Amino acid sequence: MNLTLYRAAIFDLDGTLVHSEPAWEAAKRRVLDRLGVDVPQATYDAFVGRGLRGFLTEVLGPDLTDALRTELANEIGAEADILLPLLRQPIPGAASSVNRLAEAGVRIAVCSSSPRRHIHAALYQLGLGDRIAAIVSGADLPRGKPDPLPYLETLRLLGLDPSDAFAVEDALPGVISAHAAGLKVIAIGRECGNPGFAPYCSIRVPDYASFDQMIQS
Repeated sequence: MNLTLYRAAIFDLDGTLVHSEPAWEAAKRRVLDRLGVDVPQATYDAFVGRGLRGFLTEVLGPDLTDALRTELANEIGAEADILLPLLRQPIPGAASSVNRLAEAGVRIAVCSSSPRRHIHAALYQLGLGDRIAAIVSGADLPRGKPDPLPYLETLRLLGLDPSDAFAVEDALPGVISAHAAGLKVIAIGRECGNPGFAPYCSIRVPDYASFDQMIQS
């Protein structure tokens, strides 16, 4: 699979380009601790790579009002504003791989569940701000991953058909989202070896050293 034959590469952010989940989990815990709500670790794990709306509905119940859901999501986002600069770390090789694709003429997009300000901050940290042709935040959309809408919106902004691009994801909800949008999906990282990924991925690689073998400029 020669990735430079595609017109665009669409990257997830959290877990794919940067390690940020510890900060997001800590932000959720801070807000829920203030409410006196105890959440099992399995629930936090199940919502890795997904937006805050579904998480809050899961832990606080279907009767949660839209207004309160928005308020709590904003509180979690405010905590993340504090924690992400302290805890977010670049994933080894990610920025280099993105730069190699861009230099080979592949357009780069980011499709993330994170709020837009956190996407921009992470891209600035990675030194990739000027490489990005389109950014989609699931927080701006009525439905997030694993729904295909975030990736369909990314394709719309790029002006491309699904066959023109591929997605890079680390978490199962994102893999499902990209696959449902009709994209070829490359899963990356330790978790992608789990059997649940197999039906949705064209390729699974453990790290960016393996990913780079598909960049044939």
